[in-house]
Amino acid sequence: ERQQKSERRVGMGTMGLAEMLIRLGIRYGSPESLEFIDRLYGFIAREAYLASVELAREKGPFPAFDAEKFLMSGFMRSMPDDVREQVRRYGIRNVTLLTQAPTGTTGTMVGTSTGIEPYYAWSYYRFGRLGRKEIVEPIVEEWFDRHPEVPRDFKNLPRYFVTALELTPEEHVRVQAAIQRWVDSALSKTANLPSHYTVEQTMELYNLAIRLGCKGITIYRDRSRDEQVLM
Repeated sequence: ERQQKSERRVGMGTMGLAEMLIRLGIRYGSPESLEFIDRLYGFIAREAYLASVELAREKGPFPAFDAEKFLMSGFMRSMPDDVREQVRRYGIRNVTLLTQAPTGTTGTMVGTSTGIEPYYAWSYYRFGRLGRKEIVEPIVEEWFDRHPEVPRDFKNLPRYFVTALELTPEEHVRVQAAIQRWVDSALSKTANLPSHYTVEQTMELYNLAIRLGCKGITIYRDRSRDEQVLM
């Protein structure tokens, strides 16, 4: 209790990023998406930090706050100068504010894409305690309903409809890096690899993550386990 109250960590996040990009006609993983993600999550980070500053003005900063040490962190050095000045002058209520959780269950419950991940597939089987269930993503059915003249074949979807295994592993990592720039804590993001991916290619992917400044990287090579949750 003493540790938690001395720092007041919170972890606000998002879900539905992939759905949002589709509705905007932006292909997940494209250079255009990276630019959009930078502006979107930069806005979220800025507003979250300014709100925490306002709480610090009202209630005081978190007890362990030390302005100079806090502003020396790598994350704060990349924040806009006006945000840094507000933190220096008034303090901040929470030592960290932002995270990106996987939201696998909640995203599925409300019918949107989970966390910051792309859609896994447009149609797939989910295995759970109640057995196997076939899923067809609602956004695909909605698009075909709005375009009855188009045959209902996933190959006929616009280019900005893209799934996890259609993205290159490098595109996965670049999206992670773009979002992580504006996340002060941790994030959940998987780089999906095709089943033929080699050890050497995996090493190159880890090196890319290092060059882009990722804190860590999660990879999953398709069919690397006899049974997996999604097929």
